[in-house]
Amino acid sequence: MNISKSTRLCSALALAYSGLAGLWALPAQAQQTTMERVTVTGSSIKRLEAETALPVSVITRDQIEKSGATSVEDILRRVSASTAMFSDGTQGAGYATSNANLRGLGANSTLVLLNGRRLANHPFGSIGGAAAVDLNSIPFAAIERIEVLRDGASAIYGTDAVGGVINFITRKDYNKGELTLRYGDTEKGVGGRETGASLAFGMGNLGADGYNLLVTGNVKKQTKLSAIDQKLYLRNADEVPGSDPPTSGRAFPGRLVDFDISPGAYANAGANFSACDPDYTIVQVRSTTTPNGTAKKRCRFIYPAMQENVPDSDKADLFGRLTFALNADHQLFVEASFARNHSIGRTAAVPIDSTAGHVKADGTYPSFALPVNSKYFPRDLLLSLGYTPAQFDTLGNGMTEIAMRSVNVGPRINDNTNEQMRLVVGASGLWAGWDYDTAVNLSQAKGSLDYFNYLHEGRFITALASGKVNPFGPTDADGTALLDAARMEGRMRESKGTTIAWDGKISKELMPMAGGNMAVALGADLRKEKANDNPVNPDYEQGLHIGGEGSVPRTVASRNIYAVFGELSMPFAKGWEGTVALRYDKYSDFGKTFNPRAALRFQPMKELLLRTSVGTGFRAPTLWDVHSPTAFTNTANSLVDPDCPAGFAGDPRCETQFNVRLFSDPNLKPEKSRQYAFGMVLEPMRNLTVALDYWHIQKRDQIGTIGGDAIMASTDLYNKYKGRIHRLANGFISYIETPVENLGELKTSGLDLDVRSSWALGEMGKLSASFNGTYIAEWKQQNGKGTPFVSYEGTAGDGAGVQPVPRWQHTLAFDYALGNWGVTLENNFVKGWTESAGLVEANVGVAAEHKVKDSSRWNLAVSWKPMASLNLRLGARNIFDQAAPFTAVSSYGSHATGFAGSFTDPRGRFWYATANYQFK
Repeated sequence: MNISKSTRLCSALALAYSGLAGLWALPAQAQQTTMERVTVTGSSIKRLEAETALPVSVITRDQIEKSGATSVEDILRRVSASTAMFSDGTQGAGYATSNANLRGLGANSTLVLLNGRRLANHPFGSIGGAAAVDLNSIPFAAIERIEVLRDGASAIYGTDAVGGVINFITRKDYNKGELTLRYGDTEKGVGGRETGASLAFGMGNLGADGYNLLVTGNVKKQTKLSAIDQKLYLRNADEVPGSDPPTSGRAFPGRLVDFDISPGAYANAGANFSACDPDYTIVQVRSTTTPNGTAKKRCRFIYPAMQENVPDSDKADLFGRLTFALNADHQLFVEASFARNHSIGRTAAVPIDSTAGHVKADGTYPSFALPVNSKYFPRDLLLSLGYTPAQFDTLGNGMTEIAMRSVNVGPRINDNTNEQMRLVVGASGLWAGWDYDTAVNLSQAKGSLDYFNYLHEGRFITALASGKVNPFGPTDADGTALLDAARMEGRMRESKGTTIAWDGKISKELMPMAGGNMAVALGADLRKEKANDNPVNPDYEQGLHIGGEGSVPRTVASRNIYAVFGELSMPFAKGWEGTVALRYDKYSDFGKTFNPRAALRFQPMKELLLRTSVGTGFRAPTLWDVHSPTAFTNTANSLVDPDCPAGFAGDPRCETQFNVRLFSDPNLKPEKSRQYAFGMVLEPMRNLTVALDYWHIQKRDQIGTIGGDAIMASTDLYNKYKGRIHRLANGFISYIETPVENLGELKTSGLDLDVRSSWALGEMGKLSASFNGTYIAEWKQQNGKGTPFVSYEGTAGDGAGVQPVPRWQHTLAFDYALGNWGVTLENNFVKGWTESAGLVEANVGVAAEHKVKDSSRWNLAVSWKPMASLNLRLGARNIFDQAAPFTAVSSYGSHATGFAGSFTDPRGRFWYATANYQFK
């Protein structure tokens, strides 16, 4: 095919596409531009980049490389507006996803875009849970820059853009080639090693050749770091005097529930009974005694000893973009990406007692019972403690209740594979003076979950009832065979989340005004979202996996979204510009919403820019919130029942993770927000820029659940929602109702500070510095409809739904270059927070507040270019080997214990090296 025929074919394709889009209705006009006009995150109007006054933080490719970041999560940790990210780096269990969390409003309230367009949310969901983009789906090697809009943008993008927008922008018109190799390991060699490689290849120049092809690939492997090799959880005695390590009453060796003793806690138990292992258990001496006056003793399990601070994971992504320049004004593009994240998370062996089983229809729990005639029943020990045979049969059927851990089965293993596939076909350019951009976007996220070392409730109860399984020590071959038969392993869940969308927008300068040209943008957005959250194992669906996430009902749902939007920029006077944006969205499953935003920018002089904005936003309920069948799970933390039955104070049934029942609601309304911001950008001298912005966000009709953790930890909530706590005939809690509903308000406000400077030092090279910090002045919410506001700024949150809210975070960086040498020094600082007495008591047994220490970590890297095509870098994260601050609260969104995995890296001083080779 000759060039002329190829050009005609491309033109025909362009016209066909434009007919579908409905945006090319006017005759073409040639137009020459001397400066490229771009679309900036948070606006639909194309403009000269220098004109923007939005509060946008930009992270460049050069900054990413100098920081030594190896994942998108690594990069976003350096954005001070990002609070309590939901991290897969220290998860150890769960679904191995990583989610952004601007302003601490939750993953649902931060919109993540790739080249300005949406991706599919991760397909695993739950009632009241998050439905958000997994950051592992972003093609790491393709990133040219990241734009973080620190302002609400529902008037531009629709749902989820309440806390802000993170837009990952890939390389454009790239025609080079480079290979990067990475290796890193802890100085102590305890695990958490990283290896990786990236490849980028581009060819063709849009101006000269009429096309450009970009292909990138990235792989990363991370090895596990076992918690027991660091014992960060054992710092409790120094941090909280008089406390115990984080423990559970479900221990190995096991416990006789109705006797409240563990045979392994007594030296004379016998040959079949293992002693409490000091690495995994503590011996707790009770104030009560056995019939002959001997103190009751029991083993409590140090569950973090079986967890991982860093899981095994393998990540890979591919990205390709092919762009055709039909002529000087029109381009066609095809963009495709694939990302895969495989993670193996290990956590403590299955916890077993009656409350660990699923709640039956009558509200009761299954009984985990051992025959009293079993050879593993501690008959002789009980006799020595003064009990009589008549007391052995506590259940009245020749059985007695036990609580234990399945240590002899092994740690629970969640094997997750998450994938994202995305195809975008579009066109952009200039037609009759209108800039246009339109595309069809197909995104699909897939998730699969395999279980290992879990136990099937019914099969295990049968095995235990045979008397051949030893809850208190080693089990013989017959018992081991029964345990193996009781395993619940293999594929549990295969789910898909799909987003199909078409969007189109046009923008144009309309007429001159006193301060410049008026400009307008108009657009439409059509989208279909589908969820097929599919438990493939029917027993898993019913929640018959002991120690799992509860029942996981199949959720199949979809909805259609139609939206139109517009934006008008009016530079009405010299130095003044006003902008108004409007968006109307209609959802097929809950209705419509209208969101405006107005912004004002004033630049009285070159050195000073003033800006302000006000607008509304919304977050749509997830498909699970509206359509999912009833499910049950458990509280995030071990909690204390304020109304424990009389005489049972300290009974593990009153200090446990309580079961909760979740209910969806087809009548949910969307969350609404109102927000405003104002600030200034000051350039007092050349090469020094200071930006200071105040922001305020107020949510109402928050979508969520009044969680069991919140109800049990708050006297006010407990009294208000006591009717949601269902109890058995014996007074112990059966389950807590936690329906998803529109709750009260949330208010948060604070300051962002961004300082950038550089100094030319002549023959001594060049030095640059940057500083970005965020101060949270207020973060409070109503935990129930009409309840008083509770302030969480500077605290650990509620230990479940509300994550820690540090008052201050900042990143300070210095970059020095001299010839072919470079040095980068970086400080990441997080102000410590206060953990409440209730949360501390639930985890380490002392009812006292705990102040989490500040985290201040310095990273250092040295680079050297021995030749123009080769760049070598040697660096150390946490160069001063500062330990991650101790936290008494064990969850914070992950299964890491003894530190907050969403804020700090547990690995200590971490050395790494990279080699970047330019091959064209």
